[in-house]
Amino acid sequence: MKKFLLLMTSIISSYCFNPNDYITIPFLKFPDSLSYNVLEINSIFEYLIACIYIGLFYYSMYFCISQILVWSHPAPKTPERIAQTKEEMRRGFKALFYVILLTTGIIWKVQPLNPYYGYYETHEFGLKEFFISLIIYMVTFDVWFYTSHIIGHTPFFWKHFHGEHHEFVEPGAYAQDAVHPVEALIQGPIGHFLPTFIYPFHPLCHHIFGLLTSIYAQLAHDGRWDPAGHTLHHYYYSCNFSIWGLCDFIFGTGYNQEKYPIPYIPTWLRSKVNNKNHDKKIM
Repeated sequence: MKKFLLLMTSIISSYCFNPNDYITIPFLKFPDSLSYNVLEINSIFEYLIACIYIGLFYYSMYFCISQILVWSHPAPKTPERIAQTKEEMRRGFKALFYVILLTTGIIWKVQPLNPYYGYYETHEFGLKEFFISLIIYMVTFDVWFYTSHIIGHTPFFWKHFHGEHHEFVEPGAYAQDAVHPVEALIQGPIGHFLPTFIYPFHPLCHHIFGLLTSIYAQLAHDGRWDPAGHTLHHYYYSCNFSIWGLCDFIFGTGYNQEKYPIPYIPTWLRSKVNNKNHDKKIM
């Protein structure tokens, strides 16, 4: 693992690495060095082209990963569950449209204004910088997500924005992006780019962090691998607000069995639990 990370950081930090020497995509431009940005956008035409390619990538990833998780999920494929999945998909595809527009716009217009823009063109990027940026990304994103999420549960924002996401009491993978477009922009692109104004991130690493965070959120909504207990948040509403669990731990808003004595058991696990209890009674 260490050798792999060393190889990746050496490739990323290579000053002579020009993506245009290795990748050719019609109408899509890359900067001469990835130390500045992941894309080169200089006009509205290039912005629209970048939106199309980024959209194709993210829509494909969102659909493929979510569909695999839905297909492999043990929850019975009842008409109600199928209808919910379709609604999650519809809302997710709608929210992603606005996320792609803003993300590409930030890459084009905002990132060049970042005080750390092109930092690693003249500074070394190694394992130390990689792990520092990873920690800062996770902590900053967690604080931002937690704060905006708490605000989302206040009456006004719940009624007009966040309550839409909580219509899915037992969500599936598609529910990751099945939110109001305004909420999608605040908790997605803004939360993703915010850490880059605190510490110099290598653009390639930064977007890999964002990609992995998105996949993590899909897995969390799927419910089978949910380390921060996000599915519990969908059921109880008033606990587990953060994305990694850090802020919930600090502020005491994590799930507590004393506060919530009635345990949440997903519908797809209830039959197994009932069978176990039945076997115990027989014994």
